[in-house]
Amino acid sequence: MHNFFLSHYNGDRQIADIIATILKRVTLNQIQPWFSSDESGSGGLRPGMIWFNSILEKIEKSKAIVVILTPNSIQRPWIYFESGIAQSLEACEVIPICIGIDRNEVYPPLGLYQCYQLNSYRALKEFLSKLLNKIDIPFDEEAFKPHLEEALSKLLEIKFTTIEKDDPKTLEMLDNLKSHIDKRFIEIWEKPNISLSNLNLTDATVDIESVNKIENNTTYTIQIEINIDSFKSKHFIEIRYEDTFKTISTELYFIMKDYIEAFRYLQSWIIREKKSGKLFVIREIADLIPARYLFKPELIYEVIKLPKPYNPKDSRDRVIFGKKL
Repeated sequence: MHNFFLSHYNGDRQIADIIATILKRVTLNQIQPWFSSDESGSGGLRPGMIWFNSILEKIEKSKAIVVILTPNSIQRPWIYFESGIAQSLEACEVIPICIGIDRNEVYPPLGLYQCYQLNSYRALKEFLSKLLNKIDIPFDEEAFKPHLEEALSKLLEIKFTTIEKDDPKTLEMLDNLKSHIDKRFIEIWEKPNISLSNLNLTDATVDIESVNKIENNTTYTIQIEINIDSFKSKHFIEIRYEDTFKTISTELYFIMKDYIEAFRYLQSWIIREKKSGKLFVIREIADLIPARYLFKPELIYEVIKLPKPYNPKDSRDRVIFGKKL
């Protein structure tokens, strides 16, 4: 049995519960996740516990700490505190996951780790398969697929509409804490799976275009807003070197499948670049066009509903006469 600690903001208890459930299901309880806000009878902080000591004890006994980063938790000092404790332990891995935020928003120290952005079936599958590989448990996608789809559907239903704001004193404390942890991370960095040799710790920004020219397997993230009737949400989709337009549109369909029918692109919905208003009028060669040629990380995209099926005349009217959809 492997103990895992889920570091999270209390307001993200639902996410922690989803992650804990999928970890237990795909490992047949070989992974035992623990998180402080767990309301089940056997989990969470119990009456009479000294909560600080209990959390330290749980982290010390864990093989890994999964850090749940969301719009609500990214500025929470306690997340960084728990991560710093885990990093100081030789036998404990630190694994950040991003839900509802772009992983490029995760700066050091947590940004130094491989962050998994759980925004699609593919991303969730990759996260779990690599996690199971670390503890020598085979990943059986065919058997796990229903559990993955159920977990992803629940994660995609979560909306971060109200983000609590910290007061200036709390934000100042967070900056001081992160600065301290940054130094502490570098001092104790002995684990072989992460290298600092190519990292510039004084500048957390990344030139995506330059990186893509170096490695074909580099990914970047785009922001897509969905505006389909009552379904309005924001998502961060990973673009990989091998992805095509069809790959991305398929991922978007999975997100919206409860609101639209299958095979209805250009019939009932379309992707649009938000600032320019340009539409992605692509269908028959969707599986041949590389996504990296179409989607740029600095732009924002949106999915909108079509009032009627799109046809070539609509494009002529837009290009020649400047008509809007």
